[in-house]
Amino acid sequence: MIIILYRIKPSIYQTQLTDYIGRKSVEKYDMNVPKDYRIARKKFCWIPIHPTWGRRAKSTKNLLPKSQKRIQDFINWTPKLQDKYVYRFPRVRIPRFEEFGLGTISKMEWDMHRYLKKFNGFFENLFEFNDFSFFQDLQESLENQGVSFKNMFVEDVLAYEMLRINLGFKNYSGIERMGRFLSYPPLFSITHNPNFFPKAKDISYVMTRIPPEALFEFFQLLVKECVDCGIIVPRILIWDGQFIRSNCSNNKKKGHSTYTDPDAGYCRHNGIKKGVGYDPGILYAHCFNRWFPIYFKMFAANRNDILAFRETMEEFFTHTEYEWQVLIADSGPYSLQNMENIRSKGLLPIIRARKHLKTHPIKELKKGFFFNTDYIPKGWSDEYFLKIYSFRPMIEQGNSYNNTFYNAFRMNTRGMDAAIKLRSILYILELLKALTAYKLGRPGLVMKPSAFESSRHSNFKLMLPYEAQKSGYLYFNSDEVLRRRIKNRYGLPS
Repeated sequence: MIIILYRIKPSIYQTQLTDYIGRKSVEKYDMNVPKDYRIARKKFCWIPIHPTWGRRAKSTKNLLPKSQKRIQDFINWTPKLQDKYVYRFPRVRIPRFEEFGLGTISKMEWDMHRYLKKFNGFFENLFEFNDFSFFQDLQESLENQGVSFKNMFVEDVLAYEMLRINLGFKNYSGIERMGRFLSYPPLFSITHNPNFFPKAKDISYVMTRIPPEALFEFFQLLVKECVDCGIIVPRILIWDGQFIRSNCSNNKKKGHSTYTDPDAGYCRHNGIKKGVGYDPGILYAHCFNRWFPIYFKMFAANRNDILAFRETMEEFFTHTEYEWQVLIADSGPYSLQNMENIRSKGLLPIIRARKHLKTHPIKELKKGFFFNTDYIPKGWSDEYFLKIYSFRPMIEQGNSYNNTFYNAFRMNTRGMDAAIKLRSILYILELLKALTAYKLGRPGLVMKPSAFESSRHSNFKLMLPYEAQKSGYLYFNSDEVLRRRIKNRYGLPS
């Protein structure tokens, strides 16, 4: 006999042929236990289970082929694209309802997203249109290694962590305090157990057991999906950093040589003392009217820009499978070795130089903007070169959302791993919004951080029909009631 236990839905008791011939065996699975849930899901295709969150767009393998380097490439390198084709990008395509909406949301809700221009979508859409099965496999792998999650689903806890960041709460207790004003868990429609509502200690417990490499890997999977969907076009890279304040004191304890966060460093930037924390090297992809994070490497805040840039780019080139053509950066990482390293990878380095360099062929293209003329392609005018460099502030605008909108200037924990997790989740949330906007046919929401803020079930009264229907009641606009009315009106047999 196979027993499938549920808390809300009726449990399933499926008898087998062996039960009638004297070879009785009982297989019991509790669908509220993550391990039992995964085993039952893989073993039995006939059981009604919680639907997998969303669907990932079909992957395309039509990547740009790796070209063979020629001798003249190293003698007189010129960009592959010239003139306006360097910064011309296609618009984001608008898909049809059948591609992503069918089977996920109703046609009415799809039309509401498409034609109500002031409607910014629901937070639940982020999980309905995107695939989170990565975290089911991760949880299974970690539990096989002896890691306990106290019968909580990693993807459910991660959903509440993203809700916390999206609402701008500074620490884990923000969600728990919000729950005191609610009579029902806010994400009941997307979690495996509708009654699951984690406390601050639950979120902290699960998040500390998720490896930072796993969250970074999921971030990279979303980057690849954005490229496959045409949201990100691999061409122009922008490099910069952003200070992240650690949750520790700016002063060392008496008699100690390190801060209370031993992985962090003290940041001084342009004469400004910012405090103890971290400063990642960040890469954005610029696509004219949209720009997205695609990679980062975390450093202590007392890092050197030249070395941080070099390490970030070396690591990035070992991971990327796309051909990039231009890299833009401020004067922080400028050095001849960095410029040569970038050019040897087939990219044009548009990196601002420092004024005081006497042995380099430096030219002031406009007031306060100095560049090495050895790295300006022949045939490019000063105005055109400066136009390409003018895209650099876009990375600052993108990173500003982390502090101004998501209120993530300061970490709520300590350590290098915690800093990587925080930054990965921020970028995951940003790319999820872009992908969801694309799959809903709303390209106008691709770059909008305030999109997908509200909940489909924010009003508890709107949830009552949902709960009543699950309990077996028929409400006024259900299909069964309509069928009964038609039969009674026309005297049809029941």
